[in-house]
Amino acid sequence: MAIFQSTENMEHISRQELEDKLDAVLDRVLRENIGLVITDEGKDDLVLCPSFRLDPFHAEDFGSVVNCALRYAMHAEDKESEAAIRYLRHCCGILDEKTLSVAVADLDKELKQPSPSLKNPQVWQELQGMFRKQMAELREAPLENAEQQDPLAKDDEP
Repeated sequence: MAIFQSTENMEHISRQELEDKLDAVLDRVLRENIGLVITDEGKDDLVLCPSFRLDPFHAEDFGSVVNCALRYAMHAEDKESEAAIRYLRHCCGILDEKTLSVAVADLDKELKQPSPSLKNPQVWQELQGMFRKQMAELREAPLENAEQQDPLAKDDEP
């Protein structure tokens, strides 16, 4: 997650300027990935920033951390690995396709070992199935959204 500079060092704009140039200000904040201090009658009031800056699940390294936790859990199989498995089951729906595909590949590699190194392969197979299902849903979602937005995209032949 990116860290903002202190509000004293951020650019300040008045509430009136924000109101007058809302679209341009919002575009700039997103484009430049910055925060702006909104002032009201010369006093700091709010900070405007892109929401993804405050979302830990969309931080650049979140997927890597998830995949590392999975690798640890596969080999340790202790209390911490049980916690990692519970978390992976719970957060499966928020993982991106890249994180899921790496997880599936890692699980494939371990599950296909000639002498299984995993103590409870059924747990890992179940988790892998969840990941595959979520990947399939992610791949289908853009198609469904496109069809909903463009009703002529479907072939309706007589």
